[in-house]
Amino acid sequence: MNRNAIGTALVVLAAIAICVVFMVVIWRQLPAVEMGAHGWVALALGTLLSLIVGGGLSAILVISRRRGYDEGAHELYRGHFEND
Repeated sequence: MNRNAIGTALVVLAAIAICVVFMVVIWRQLPAVEMGAHGWVALALGTLLSLIVGGGLSAILVISRRRGYDEGAHELYRGHFEND
């Protein structure tokens, strides 16, 4: 791994660690509220659906770029501002 990749990995890991610490601190400050089985199922389904939608949109973005579907829009954009 080069230095840039190691630095990026460290920054990402630090950001994740900060988020986890923040989440735990806030969670412990909440009043004692119990969530039933329906709440946990709804939370799990909502999280799963969000991950599926986000992953699907990211995949569409990558596939679109690799197959060249974005090139027409880029050429139109370049031509529009080069003529001004």
